[in-house]
Amino acid sequence: MSQLKSSSLAALLIFLLAVFTTAAAAAGTECQNDVEVLKTTCYKFVEKDGPKLQPSPDCCTSMKGVNVPCVCTYLGSPGVRGNISMDKVFYVTKQCGIAIPGNCGGEQASLDWPH
Repeated sequence: MSQLKSSSLAALLIFLLAVFTTAAAAAGTECQNDVEVLKTTCYKFVEKDGPKLQPSPDCCTSMKGVNVPCVCTYLGSPGVRGNISMDKVFYVTKQCGIAIPGNCGGEQASLDWPH
C-alpha cells in the first residue's frame, strides 16, 4: 500500500512539474510580439546609456496595446536588465499615459518618476 502511495505521489509531482514548466514557457512567449514591437519603436527611449528623451508618438502608440504584466516580467529577466534603464521605462510610460505597476521589472519606480 505504501509503495502505491509513493508511486502516486511521484506521478503527481511529475505531472505538476510538467504543468508548471509548460505554463512558464507559455508566459515567456505570450508577449514576444509585444516585446519585438517595443524593441523596434521604444528601445532608444529606455536604453541604459544616454539622456532621458521624450518618447515618440509611435512608441506611445505601441505601448497602448501591450500585455503589461507579461512585458514587466520580461523586463525583469537577467539578460534584459543590463540593457535598459527602469527609470526611463517608468518615465516613458508616464509620458505616454500608460499605467504600469510600481514594481514592473522587479524594480520600484523612483520618486522622481511616479507611475
